[in-house]
Amino acid sequence: MTELLSDKTLRILVVDDDQLLNELLCEFLHSKDLQTHSAFSFSDAKRELSNNSVIDLVLLDYELGDGTGLNLMRDLANENISIPPVIMISVNEDPDFLQNCFACGIADYIIKPINLSLLALKVRALINSVSMQKLISLQNAELARFKKEAEREEAIAKFIYEYLLGQNSQKVQGVETWLQSSASFSGDIAMARTSPGGDLYFMLADATGHGLSAAITIMPAVSIFNSMVAKGFHLQPIVTELNKKLCRDTPPDRFVAAIIVQVQKDQGELHVWNGGMPTAHWVSNGVIQQTFRSRHMALGILDDDQFEATVETYRFPKSGFFFACTDGLLEERNPAGDCFSMQRVVDVIESEPADLHAQLVAALHAHTGCATYSDDVSMCTLTPAAMLLGSSRLLTDGILHRRIEPGIGHFSWAVELSGRKIAECEIPPLVNKFLQYLGVDQNVCQIVFLIVSEMVSNAIDHGILRLDSEFKENADGFEFYFQERERRLKRLTEKDTISLSLEWLKDVATPSLMITVKDTGVGYDPAVLDKNNDDQLSGRGLYLIRGLAQSVEIVPPGNLIRAVISSF
Repeated sequence: MTELLSDKTLRILVVDDDQLLNELLCEFLHSKDLQTHSAFSFSDAKRELSNNSVIDLVLLDYELGDGTGLNLMRDLANENISIPPVIMISVNEDPDFLQNCFACGIADYIIKPINLSLLALKVRALINSVSMQKLISLQNAELARFKKEAEREEAIAKFIYEYLLGQNSQKVQGVETWLQSSASFSGDIAMARTSPGGDLYFMLADATGHGLSAAITIMPAVSIFNSMVAKGFHLQPIVTELNKKLCRDTPPDRFVAAIIVQVQKDQGELHVWNGGMPTAHWVSNGVIQQTFRSRHMALGILDDDQFEATVETYRFPKSGFFFACTDGLLEERNPAGDCFSMQRVVDVIESEPADLHAQLVAALHAHTGCATYSDDVSMCTLTPAAMLLGSSRLLTDGILHRRIEPGIGHFSWAVELSGRKIAECEIPPLVNKFLQYLGVDQNVCQIVFLIVSEMVSNAIDHGILRLDSEFKENADGFEFYFQERERRLKRLTEKDTISLSLEWLKDVATPSLMITVKDTGVGYDPAVLDKNNDDQLSGRGLYLIRGLAQSVEIVPPGNLIRAVISSF
């Protein structure tokens, strides 16, 4: 910390045309351990003050022979020369004269004959004032330098933060977000990304606090979410890994509340994990048809053995949207101290505004009376009907007419899993990573990912676990289906196996990729291939496979399925 300056570092200029008195004053000040410098005339004093910036205090006699002390003060002021604190010395005690002196900027006044004890007190008081002013000036300079450096570092950090968010999120039709931070950095993020299989993954997250500390807390979640969605993982392992990463890489007093959503448009399913966030809603025609309450602790609090990653599944109708917000929206207070509250949000939703976000912002502004908030405020809507996802996107974009690069030579690749590994290890992301390593076109990878996902899902659910997808045809059946699936997965033994193989057939007339999935289950009836009604959930997976592949074969009793994608 900067310390007060020593008296010995302060220089006092004694200005008096009486040489004897000048020397007497200098000797007296020297006896008080003060440095002095003498000037014996108006011109000497002006030159000294004009050229010497280290003078800290001036003892100035009014009568100087070639001018007056007040004229010296005026000349220096007119020439914009900085004047140190001045003690004027004079025999004149007239109040008007004294008032004139102080109007010219003197700091104090002493009358001749000089009382040296009084002079010492006045000098000491001004020295303390000068010392304090120098300390304040130094600290202000340090503060200004620190502020400038902090602003520069903040600008760099903000650029990197916004760049990383931009690189790790996609602009997806049907996804609308509104975020306003309470500081330079936001502790809220909203990210949307499509998986290789065409599903939409969305995360709205709120880190502890706000500002830079909250933004730093939330950054590990950004990279994990982005990379795992890109690799094709399902929602549960993504949530589990997010929690593990935040527990490992953030301080114990930091956590991230989040609501993470997977939209499977082809299946008409919405999978939601809500950890510590306000209740989300599915809304259709101004009516809230489904609520998604927080069923879990926020990310970054519980260890793996305590953390729960189960998701809530909802079969959404063809019309409507999903709405979620952070607690910053609900907890903003008006001057009376009343929170905006979820009830006010629901009231706005049920009024069916043309622009929900704009109407909520207007209602919040009317409630608080200002456009700045004490916490970060975020909200989002997901409208599946406006999204071009899944197999419909592949068909619309003509991606099926892409081909595998002819430079890729023959290859075969296989994997087999048994017991609990069937539940713990996801095969589609492994396939996707392998094909990307070979340099296969990303669009072809997406087709393969979709086919493999459906083949593996059918083999596990209907082959090994013997689940009936007709349970999904009613609202209650969804919850039962997934609960029963979890129970049966926990009962798997080493006798339960699933295997997948890829083989690139380059030497045939039409180069093709053959995908084979085999399981130890009882199989399923291949007649379900004829159930191609897109309004039915049962059988839709096989219908999708047949639409994406050039040929599909199910070998009786139905525990081996083979699909071929031709390169053309």
